[in-house]
Amino acid sequence: MTTPDRIRQALAPAHALVELTPFAQALAGGRVGRADYVAGLRQMGYLHEALEAALAAAAPRHPGVAALYDPAKMDRVASIARDLAALGEEQIDAPAAPAARLAEAVAGWATAKPWALLGALYVVEGSRMGSMVLARSVGKALGRDPRQPDTGLDYHADGLATRPQDWRQFRQALADLPVTEAEADDICHAAAVTMDGMVELYAALPVRAATEATLAAV
Repeated sequence: MTTPDRIRQALAPAHALVELTPFAQALAGGRVGRADYVAGLRQMGYLHEALEAALAAAAPRHPGVAALYDPAKMDRVASIARDLAALGEEQIDAPAAPAARLAEAVAGWATAKPWALLGALYVVEGSRMGSMVLARSVGKALGRDPRQPDTGLDYHADGLATRPQDWRQFRQALADLPVTEAEADDICHAAAVTMDGMVELYAALPVRAATEATLAAV
């Protein structure tokens, strides 16, 4: 079984759980309010900030990270900052406990087992496939067009045209990466920890119905 197949199998239960959280259902159903969406975007921004810094530091020290991590395509802190600005909000702020714990785990992997970061990267890159649908549903909730840049939806909409191809290439590169059994175990473990953290993060986010007043204020 390839490393991506092992990860996918290991993540299946937590993936189902995250989709059942009220916040995820509000996103997918086009019912997320602006304030709640911003709260989630800020927490994801903190996680991406920590992961991107760790990957950038690890890439020169580990050939696998260098081979699979493409900051030009994968970095998302800048798109989150643009979205927050477009939504009239301040930039990324302090993390809630779930995001802080994930950031701490990421920093630990970067120091002790840099290859494990590929497991966390798998989770966040895989989430971008879901973003292909969320760009439309969140756009509906916020009254914004995901086809237009700088309207608050770049986090989901950036790179839509090549998203399926990019994901297939990432999975294949990870499958082809020469790693030891122990390293593969570390990658899978990091992916599981990241997904469990995402469940915790989503479960802690507020969910209030998007109202006509909310939409009118956007």
